[in-house]
Amino acid sequence: MLRKFDYPWLLLKRSLWLILPIAGIGMAENKLGNQRCTNLVIAIEGDSGTRFLNQMDVRMLVTENGADPLLGSRLSDVALNDLENRVRRNKLIRKCQVYRDLKGNVVVEVEQEKPLARWINTSENGEMRNSSGYYISDEGVFFPLSDSYSARALLVSGSFFSDAEQLKTTKGASIMELLRFLNTDPFWKAQVAQLNADKDGEISLITVLGDQRIEFGTAENYESKFNKLKIFYNEVLSQDWSRYKKISIKFQNQIVCE
Repeated sequence: MLRKFDYPWLLLKRSLWLILPIAGIGMAENKLGNQRCTNLVIAIEGDSGTRFLNQMDVRMLVTENGADPLLGSRLSDVALNDLENRVRRNKLIRKCQVYRDLKGNVVVEVEQEKPLARWINTSENGEMRNSSGYYISDEGVFFPLSDSYSARALLVSGSFFSDAEQLKTTKGASIMELLRFLNTDPFWKAQVAQLNADKDGEISLITVLGDQRIEFGTAENYESKFNKLKIFYNEVLSQDWSRYKKISIKFQNQIVCE
């Protein structure tokens, strides 16, 4: 007869196992919500060598230049989404996440944009007109220069980069792939000083050694073009880098020098 009570008792125990943890979580959340903000913790992620913003810059964004200091506020009254939106308004920041922890901290984690290239305003002969411009991220996003930090990035110019939508086209995707290559290949990263792309996506490069202008053509088949140019460097220019001022590799199986 005792077995009649076994099954209901097991159900009750299992129900308690489910209810008690949930109740515990609810109590912890309630306790956390009643806590006061004791500190604002800023964590800047990403490339350690890139510092467009420091912790004070981010703090000023979160608190709206001190107008909303947060310290002492009830954590339940802190609108985390609003704080994230404040920070994301700064175009130097790619991602932002704000959360609260059990110690009463409001934690702000930000990821900076990653510069792949820097667009500069140039004249028709390639001379830099002024110091204005913008960065192009590794995702093809345009973002402004920083007042406090100048990142080392490949200089790019030309009308093709005047509109971010151009980088979403087939030609733009090829140029972005070329820019990534120039940022990762040790030899060409050191050798290419500037890339210019006209409205049709025709590219010319300015080199460091020899101060040469390379007529590159479109970005398609860029690896074979660079292989051809490297062979030419090793076999022809190795003794005199200034021998030619203009080199064209835009046509297949052909190099034209002036």
